[in-house]
Amino acid sequence: MDSTVPEGGTLFSEAGDTTTVEALAMDALDRNLLLSLAGRAVWPSVSIYLPADHTGTHTDADRLRLRNLVKQARERLIGDDITPTEADSLLAGATDLATDGSAWSGGPHGVAYFADAAGTQGLWLGQSMPELCVVGDRFYLRPLYSSLHDEAPVWALALDIKHTRLYRLDRTSVEEVELPAGTPISIDDETQYDSREESLQYHAVPGTGTDGTTSSIGAAMYHGHGGSKGYDKIARERFVSDLDRGVVERIGAQSTDLLVPIGVDYLLDDYRSTNSYAHLVPERVEGSPARLSPAEIQRAVLSVLAPRYAAVRQADVDEYQAYTGTGHTSSDAAEIVAAAAAGRVKTLIMDDSSGPWGWFDRETFEVTRLCTTEPRYLRDTMDTPGHPDVLDCGWDLIDLAAAETLKHGGTVRAFRGEHAPVQGAVAVFRY
Repeated sequence: MDSTVPEGGTLFSEAGDTTTVEALAMDALDRNLLLSLAGRAVWPSVSIYLPADHTGTHTDADRLRLRNLVKQARERLIGDDITPTEADSLLAGATDLATDGSAWSGGPHGVAYFADAAGTQGLWLGQSMPELCVVGDRFYLRPLYSSLHDEAPVWALALDIKHTRLYRLDRTSVEEVELPAGTPISIDDETQYDSREESLQYHAVPGTGTDGTTSSIGAAMYHGHGGSKGYDKIARERFVSDLDRGVVERIGAQSTDLLVPIGVDYLLDDYRSTNSYAHLVPERVEGSPARLSPAEIQRAVLSVLAPRYAAVRQADVDEYQAYTGTGHTSSDAAEIVAAAAAGRVKTLIMDDSSGPWGWFDRETFEVTRLCTTEPRYLRDTMDTPGHPDVLDCGWDLIDLAAAETLKHGGTVRAFRGEHAPVQGAVAVFRY
């Protein structure tokens, strides 16, 4: 399996007191992973984010940045009545990562690190992250949502008369998938048992003798059918027809995954004319795939599908704008988090800011205190040791709302930078 890391993936995972960082294993940043992290709500929990040099050449500065963030986390833990020994044990994995130069060669744009008593979780990310350290009674996940993509895996068919390949890919990985036995992957496979006997006829035409007279013995002129051009066209049609059956068998006729074809124009046209898979997309990648690596195929397919994915995201923004003022939307953080916890949020749209912060009571579904500035101590509940103070604590309400939205099957759309279509967060309600 050939993997790339354009969006994010698991860096390492530890349990108990184990602090050995495992080899890189790239996985998708999806809703299941986010929900798993959101479900680990225990004090103390440490969340660390930092940008990284994606070229993999200036990793010393990245590791220094991580060491500084680990130092901040340690100071905050000790300030929350955690002993220095306990703090060091909790942060041991991050400390090891900061000293392991070889682990940074993958070239992430950003890194996220999470630690609690149950273990640690780290992510290489394809987007730059803010430099941030949060100590609280749950993991702070809001910076991650802009890297969340809910697109289903995509199939890519690299059509080539000499060697056709089928791939399954998403934003973080690409894997070649073997076609069913008997499926031709080249024209030679299709025609290996053919007899290329042409049906030929001839007729005699008068010949010219050496003395310039017409001879009764004629020269043979051949004509007939089954020449190379006709044969190639017929063979291609049979090839793509039998290939189509194998592709549908492997993907599954009932699947809704998209299939993107790659190849030269005439072969793409031949395949489309015989295709029986319902979700072969109109988009295509033109050009011979013979020399494309799996990673290059992945990038080409995601690039050609980018407008389709952007249109889906824009449709959610358009829906919010269409329903604004009807009672089916809100930009009020307290109302949004309560609706999300009740399963009423269909779509949550947010920018990359933070806050507002406050106390959310999950029994009454009310925000009992709303803060306009970040509290000294981030706490989701009062049921934690340390120094919880109702006047100086709380959690990012939109961070809570995002996790609740995913938990109840809703969609989270997070945008970054000045071109975000909303300021703060807005929600579209199911009812």
